[in-house]
Amino acid sequence: MIRAFLVDDEVHAIQLLEYFLDIIGDVEIIGQAGSGAEALSQLRVCKPDVLFLDIEMPGMNGIELAEEIRSEYPGLPIIFITAYDQYAVAAFEQEAIDYLLKPLELPRLEKTVARVRRELDKRAEQSAIEAMPQRNGKLTIRLLGKFYVGAEGIGEIKWRTAKERELLAFLAAHSSMRVHRDAIIEQLWPEEHYQKSKIYLHTCISLLRKHFKQLGFDRILTYEQEHYSLDPDKVDNDIVIFRQLVQQISTLSNVSFSMEEGKQVLAAYQGRLLQEEDYVWAHAEAEWLDKSACQLRILLSQHYMKQDDYDKVIQLARETVAYSPYDEEAYRLLMNAYHATGNNAQVMRVYRELTDRLEEMQIRPSQVTSELYHRICSI
Repeated sequence: MIRAFLVDDEVHAIQLLEYFLDIIGDVEIIGQAGSGAEALSQLRVCKPDVLFLDIEMPGMNGIELAEEIRSEYPGLPIIFITAYDQYAVAAFEQEAIDYLLKPLELPRLEKTVARVRRELDKRAEQSAIEAMPQRNGKLTIRLLGKFYVGAEGIGEIKWRTAKERELLAFLAAHSSMRVHRDAIIEQLWPEEHYQKSKIYLHTCISLLRKHFKQLGFDRILTYEQEHYSLDPDKVDNDIVIFRQLVQQISTLSNVSFSMEEGKQVLAAYQGRLLQEEDYVWAHAEAEWLDKSACQLRILLSQHYMKQDDYDKVIQLARETVAYSPYDEEAYRLLMNAYHATGNNAQVMRVYRELTDRLEEMQIRPSQVTSELYHRICSI
């Protein structure tokens, strides 16, 4: 006996579906709802084998409701019902078993029920024989430097589409928050029509869920009230670690700041955010992360300077210049460190390097930097 749940805001439509299912037989209707919110509430109590879902409903439509259901009940088969054939593509992008056009016809519904039986039998066999056990470890995501996604025992994940890959990068980069569906669409498909973009998004979400399930990371991608996020308990994300360490450092005074803590933060910064990807939405965050890392290098350099460890000062200041070529504080640290080692020729080279770069923007070094240079050269 197939346990079915029906969702449609039109009473007569549900009554007709009930009547046809009764004629077909071997189907028990265990519940029905007239809205998305009502359906979600009842589904938490009853456990249907299949969901018959109308697409055109006020408020939360059937496609949006399916996305909510996919997050909480990823394996529940869905049959979409619609008066418009244009929704067929969207239906299958939501991993629908089938879709039915209104007005319903008994022969067509019989084929759908037969398809549901076959699908349920196939899933039962897969669950018994081929079910992928859930992994105890976490999915590893690296965004700083080269983009990497993988896990112990499976290595790096191979992607089927570029947009599936970019969507995961976007969610991982915004892992400190739940991201609204429309914000994702605006950033990943800015030139597309909104309704078409929603279908593209649902397609990528569906691909990600299938991919994660096959790898043993079921329900790593969550959806709630039109917002998507990655489960932080199932992901090891380097950008999250870096932000947390930066936050810890920023709450410390110069007195309590330790070089070990600073080195720990820099060790987590393996390169510019998604440095090999041309994702426009990542540029602003990449700038902020670069600035945070540069500020930390400067702070560490100042500490090494006080300890007369000039080699470390030069190394960190050079790294700062590589990321931030107009940071005058880094050049001043270089000049002071080279002067302390008796290498005034390098002081002159560093100052010339700075003036050449600033000249491109038609500006000159600040008075502080110029005075430092002339004071060193006069000694």
